Amino acid sequence: MKKFLAALLSLVMAFAVASSVFAQQTFTDAAGRSVTLQKSAARVISLSPAVTETLFAIGADKEIVGVTEFCNYPAAAATKTKVGGFSGATISVEQIVALKPDLVVLSATMHAKLIPLLDQVRITSFAVEPASFADVYRDIQTLGALTGHDKEAAVVVTTMKNRIAAVQKLPSPKVKPKVFWELWHDPLMTAGGPTFITEAITLAGGVNIFGDLKEQWPQVSFEELLVRKPDWILSGTDHGDQMKLDEIVKRPGWSNVAAVKNKKIATVDSDIVYRGGPRLADAVEALAKILK
Repeated sequence: MKKFLAALLSLVMAFAVASSVFAQQTFTDAAGRSVTLQKSAARVISLSPAVTETLFAIGADKEIVGVTEFCNYPAAAATKTKVGGFSGATISVEQIVALKPDLVVLSATMHAKLIPLLDQVRITSFAVEPASFADVYRDIQTLGALTGHDKEAAVVVTTMKNRIAAVQKLPSPKVKPKVFWELWHDPLMTAGGPTFITEAITLAGGVNIFGDLKEQWPQVSFEELLVRKPDWILSGTDHGDQMKLDEIVKRPGWSNVAAVKNKKIATVDSDIVYRGGPRLADAVEALAKILK
């Protein structure tokens, strides 16, 4: 009996120590807040498709109890309860409360107004807003720590880095191809420097001709595009209807662009290139197939 009590006491103490260690960890989110959980989150709601992909990738899919209507990858995400669309105005706080989550992961900008509402009902939230591959790696590891999947998260990050490193070892043209990324055609909009797209193009061996601009999604002139002479015109598949050659040549002056003359026009899956999650490695590989 004494041995049993001693063993039980040791177990309780070990659990207490483990809980204490976790509680003492400080996680700073993209909103600049310090977020602490008493134990790893067992019931998580994701308000971001990228976060949902990350949680599945690190093996935290069983912990997910709610997602948005736009969380479409992997296919299993469709089985999770929906709490609204992506914008803060479409999210149902009532549905979130009903699901009794330990943690809600959301966007620092898109869902800024939701944070105080969740605070009022005493639901812990953690904001993310990755702007670079380094931010994505950090968020993956933080989500792993918050959900008790640290090791799995580390593997995901290492795998991403290894895949991207392998792409960079592939034979490349002597001169890096210059890329114009078309976000929209009228008005003409592109991807500036602080975007996943610019970084992915660089990692894939190309150069974003508007990568020097500080805005994320700047409006540019056709005249400036002509000056910068892109070798390729790329876009996401969500803009694919405008990326057809017969559509582009209808635009005044575009038939004189070298990339159009050489039919160097292509699209990349929008979800992999716009979402700050594990599939950014897929985006780099897809871009490399086009540019190398």
